Amino acid sequence: MLDEQVTHSKRERPIVFFRRLLLSELQFLIILYPLSYYLNYLMFPTITSSLRFPLRVLDSLKKKQKTILVPVNHGFAYRYFFQTDIFKTLQASGNQIVIMVENVEDPFFKGLKEFSNVALVPYQVKKCEDYLKKSAVENWLKRIRLFTLSAAGNIQTVKDIHRMYLKDHEKDTGKAYWLIRLMNWIVCTTRHFWIARRLILWVEQYFYTPKFHADVFEKYQPDLLVVSSLGTFDYDQYVMREARARRIPVASLILSWDNTTTRGMPGAIPDYVLTWTEVMRREAIHLNDIRPEKIRVCGVAHFDHYHRESTFLKKEEFYRQLKLDPDKKLLFFVTKSPNGYAWNADIAEMLLKAIQNGQIQNAQILVRLHPIYYRRMDGKCRYQNFLNQFYDLKKRFPDLILNEPVMDTDLMNFSMPENEIRLLASLLKYSQVLVNMFSTLNIEASIFDLPCVNVCFEGQNHDTPMKARYNIAMDEAQTHNQRVVQSGAIQMVRSEQEMIEAINLSLKHPEIGCEARRRLKETECGLNPGTAGETIAETLLELIQKNT
Repeated sequence: MLDEQVTHSKRERPIVFFRRLLLSELQFLIILYPLSYYLNYLMFPTITSSLRFPLRVLDSLKKKQKTILVPVNHGFAYRYFFQTDIFKTLQASGNQIVIMVENVEDPFFKGLKEFSNVALVPYQVKKCEDYLKKSAVENWLKRIRLFTLSAAGNIQTVKDIHRMYLKDHEKDTGKAYWLIRLMNWIVCTTRHFWIARRLILWVEQYFYTPKFHADVFEKYQPDLLVVSSLGTFDYDQYVMREARARRIPVASLILSWDNTTTRGMPGAIPDYVLTWTEVMRREAIHLNDIRPEKIRVCGVAHFDHYHRESTFLKKEEFYRQLKLDPDKKLLFFVTKSPNGYAWNADIAEMLLKAIQNGQIQNAQILVRLHPIYYRRMDGKCRYQNFLNQFYDLKKRFPDLILNEPVMDTDLMNFSMPENEIRLLASLLKYSQVLVNMFSTLNIEASIFDLPCVNVCFEGQNHDTPMKARYNIAMDEAQTHNQRVVQSGAIQMVRSEQEMIEAINLSLKHPEIGCEARRRLKETECGLNPGTAGETIAETLLELIQKNT
């Protein structure tokens, strides 16, 4: 009888086994959590952070609502996340969105506070900035990363950036000279050896992971960190490393078409990467060492509004608002950033004179100033001398239409209110020719089949010391720009006369280059036109479910 009481039937044995297994696992977690808490906070905070992972799993089981953490440190990231369908879709899902911003009281973020499932928390930008400044080794490693991509692909862009840096420091002597020599050797090594690139990432993850946002991670227990780069925009790298130390998945959204070739190797290792196009996907794999299974191709969220008629101003309202002549053709000149091109005002003057003397007939020019013109340092406009050049032009040529972008906050470069986004879209829709210097607008214009004239020469007026970065030929050689140049979708001009001739040809025969622009749109403007933001948000939600 006793044997019968202690002996289980064959049918019962699996049930007993799993019951005991479950009890042993629960006992393990009950014992492990207090131990890991003690070790984490009192003895080994870095080494034992992974021991806290079982508790995070239990916490995630308790809450049905998932939490997404999004650090935002510049206006372009804000625009990409929160002025597209990415935010709309995530917010509508009912999950909690925690947004890290430098100043939670900035009126710029007032609209976000209206949502019950959105929380604003401090982004410790100043602490990150001071940390980087005080750490000579971390600064040095960051510079090495900037000059490094896998030599398995086309890395002309980072080679030129490296050469530009060396030119700016060619007169260094003593310790600085030898440090640069050592850095050059390391850069050469990291470009050719995957293990060397991984070693840098391991060193930075282990030794340079400041816990400036520990309170945010502890309070909100995020299920996913979403950043706007591969750890190459400050200070994404620190937040990514902190998340990885806590075993929190990291998703990197690539903001711009050049980020996989111009920003150097990643500053931290993401778990997932969301790209615009297949081209960007290949660059992420071959240049940035991202494994193929980590990548999702989703499209371009901030291009969605170009595919919606409600985005655009009515033509009559557009002409009235900008004080344009409806009987004249519109030339849209988009200036290049003044920290990379010193002759924007020269080009504008050439165009104004050509219109004035009849070389370009029945036309008007609108000049849109780059947002960096308004960058402020210590309360002063850093590029005031360049701005004054345009103000002087306006006095000499009253017909010049000068369009200055509205900036809603001084804390975020490239931030644009909704009406500015609509205005830029309307400018692309109603212009007859776009003139620019290797801008992203070259590919945005392809959506509208708008002829583009790309300036590839420099002017004469420049009253400040020359910098290596002032080199338009280097812009032309960059990997992403070469794709556009080779496509045939833009007209490259290398002199004032060529520029005038190209504009006249585009005005007379806008159909020239139409097929090339269509192909450029297909390859560079991403999948899911009009619904890319929604696709990106749904992908993020899918990744959360996959990891919890």
